Parts: sequence; structure tokens; C-alpha cells
Amino acid sequence: MTLVFTRHPDAKRYELRPRGSAAVHVLRGAPDGRPLPQGYKPRFTLAADRAGASPLAVIVRTDGGRLAVLTPDHERLAELRLPPRKKRWRPAYEILLPDGTVLRGREGTVPSLLLCLVLLPLTLLYLVALALSDSPAGAATAPLRTAWKRPGMPLGRAALTESARGRFRVGGEGLDHRVAYAQAVAKYWER
Repeated sequence: MTLVFTRHPDAKRYELRPRGSAAVHVLRGAPDGRPLPQGYKPRFTLAADRAGASPLAVIVRTDGGRLAVLTPDHERLAELRLPPRKKRWRPAYEILLPDGTVLRGREGTVPSLLLCLVLLPLTLLYLVALALSDSPAGAATAPLRTAWKRPGMPLGRAALTESARGRFRVGGEGLDHRVAYAQAVAKYWER
């Protein structure tokens, strides 16, 4: 079954909203009263409720600087590798699953890059109109899509995709929904 969800960052709270089910709340740090294994630094928690009483997964920074996705019982679900901050052109995000499978996502699939090139003249006109108007400029980004696939299989099915509008889609096979939630938050979370 395919899981589709969107990110909803707010000034007071951050949540993921899966289609057809309850929201998943993102909380800073680890849940209260739940100690972490030695060497892990808590980053954020995915919880079914706003208070964090029923966590789904805890995302921690490991000694190597990578992010580990743990169950509430500290079983490792996956490891997330984020690109360096200064990487500007097509940053690569990686998900390492416990069975050794690597999923790599690069911003800008070929169809989204072609669409960006086709829309470039309209975007330039929009930016000129924005510069001549009084309206504040938001964060203008290119309409790019990200797809996490197995390396060496560029034409294979993506395990996780993010649309240009911020909608995430998880294919039915092989990727735990908690890992997909963690990757969606980690991609945009403050590092």
C-alpha cells in the first residue's frame, strides 16, 4: 500500500499529515523519561500525540555525525546521511537500511529539471514583476522533485519520492513509514 503525506511546519509545532490517518507530531529532543543508549545525541522524536507520550521513532545523532532512526525500544530502523551544508548542486541524501540496502535521493530528477528549464522564462518574468512590486519575496526555489532509489538502478522504482509541492510518497515495498517520516523531517530540519 502506498503512503502519501505532507509536511506542515508551523511556528509552534511541526507535523506530518498522512492521507487518511492521524497526524504525526515532530518534537525536539527525546521523549521525557526515556534514556538513550550511550553516545547518541537526541535530535527529534516522531510521536502519535502532541505531548510525545507515544513515540513512533527517535532520531539521534551518532558519533559519526549521521542520523540514526531508532524505535522507542532503541532498535535501529535506518541511518540517514545528509549532504554537507555547502553542497549546492544536486545534493544527495542517503538512507541505509539494516539489511544493507542503500537508497540515494538527489534533488532534481531529469523530468523535473526539464520542467524547470521550460518554466525558466516564466519564472524570470515573475521575478522581474516581484522586484517591481511591493510584495515581499518568499523563498523562491526551483520546482524540483527528489526520488530515493537504489544506486545503479536509475530506471527502477523509487522507494520514496518528494514532489515539488512537498508531498512525500512511499512505495509499498521495503521502506518503513517511520524512516520515511524521519527523512522528510531531516531534509529540512536545522542541522
